[in-house]
Amino acid sequence: MIAARAALRGRKNPAMSDKSKERMLAESTDVSLVEGTVDVEVPLSTLWKAFTRADLWPHWNRCMLWVRNRDLVQGKQLLWAFRPIRRWYPYILPAIAKIVEVRDEDRVTWEITVLPGFYTRHTYHMKKLGGARTRFGSWERATGRGFRLTKWFWIPHFVFVKDRSLEGARFLEEVYLREGKIDESTLPKRYGGLVKSLLFLLPVFGASALWWFYDSYLRQSVIELGPGVYAVFGGGGNSLVVSGGEEVLLVDPKFSPASRWLHDWISHNIGLPVKTIVSTHYHYDHTEGNVLYPEAQIFAHEDVPHLMLTRDNEFNSTRWWGKNRHGVPTEKLDGEDHHITVGDQEVMLVHPGRAHTSGDLVLHLPEHNIVATGDLVFNGYYPFLDRGEWGASFPELIEAIRNLADKYPEAVFLPGHGSLARAEDLRRHADYLEFLYESVNRLYGTGLSEEEAVRKVNLSGWNLSILPTFHGGKLSWATAKKNVRWVYQISKGQRSV
Repeated sequence: MIAARAALRGRKNPAMSDKSKERMLAESTDVSLVEGTVDVEVPLSTLWKAFTRADLWPHWNRCMLWVRNRDLVQGKQLLWAFRPIRRWYPYILPAIAKIVEVRDEDRVTWEITVLPGFYTRHTYHMKKLGGARTRFGSWERATGRGFRLTKWFWIPHFVFVKDRSLEGARFLEEVYLREGKIDESTLPKRYGGLVKSLLFLLPVFGASALWWFYDSYLRQSVIELGPGVYAVFGGGGNSLVVSGGEEVLLVDPKFSPASRWLHDWISHNIGLPVKTIVSTHYHYDHTEGNVLYPEAQIFAHEDVPHLMLTRDNEFNSTRWWGKNRHGVPTEKLDGEDHHITVGDQEVMLVHPGRAHTSGDLVLHLPEHNIVATGDLVFNGYYPFLDRGEWGASFPELIEAIRNLADKYPEAVFLPGHGSLARAEDLRRHADYLEFLYESVNRLYGTGLSEEEAVRKVNLSGWNLSILPTFHGGKLSWATAKKNVRWVYQISKGQRSV
């Protein structure tokens, strides 16, 4: 399982090109190509002009409910919503894609990467057949772990989109033969159903969105990495549970409510007291669960208690820790390696230097060759970046990640967020951070503004997923644009305290 997960992310190009992604998709065996064509009595130029008015799609293509864009522009985002594949199915499907190809009177292609573990390309294409005849076609294919888990839905959806699109081309033919042109004045008005559909489906869509959020980011899953060693995913930072003798060591016990779920899981499945906690850094999503184990010794780098009690930012609340001081680490480690035991299991705690924060710790289990990295590594996600005075230092962070990959080339790595990783995944994450840092620094050095840098730096080739955080009643996301902004602010020295 671990090797399979690593293989999915084993691409080593520092910035994956469109051709690389096309090749990955072409080589995928996740699903057969969903495609079809239809020949219509409409001149190519007329059909192309009608098709590229994206806001008119719902007037002739019955898979489309609503489209925000008016025109199709390469490099821009496309935002729209699909109708359900059956009228009585209680859902609508919003979609956001990047338009990656526009060839005049030939084809339009977009790609979707925002869903975790999901990558798809959809192409509409046209070909002049002679006279006033044109061939219109639809081509779609997808790959990725997220797609494989939900292909029971996506394959019928792809077929639905293909069939309704070809039927729509036939409808445009009827309009052209009857009216002699295809435009807003000759197409039927079909927006009346939009408001009704949205009003009817809004509760269902809201429930679906909540379920997606829970299933993607909150639902806990457990993988046994070795005898008495478990990785627990979901509901904050990843946690490591190590049982030995008559006790348990717990790394990063999450935040509420997931911290309570983890506490209950340990009680029901292991039944031993948690006597040792390791906090890999001070951020709330890894540490607030400390308070559920009042009898435990809490190990952390010596900067962590200070940061918990003095830094108010999106990752920490001094007020919260002021009320919950029993969760603040008591065992403060300096920069030297530290050795502890859990039963007969040896545990090494290593400070990698200033990296994600000034107070990071990495844990190594030599017997099983397992390494818990904390937030040095976000596997498959855009990372959150602490811009504070004691926050991320990019050159050191990149070096620390590569050092871990070199020091433990055969290890199984538990990242702070994301699935289990191998050394090649760490190297790719370091390559991403290096590409991000150098790209933003180069633009900053030329005098470009933050907004200009956001527009110019393209991170889509890394095929990463967005990641949420919820602190102080506020939901925010790590995204490509946020990564560019955060690095720009770090480069400029605008560090928020």
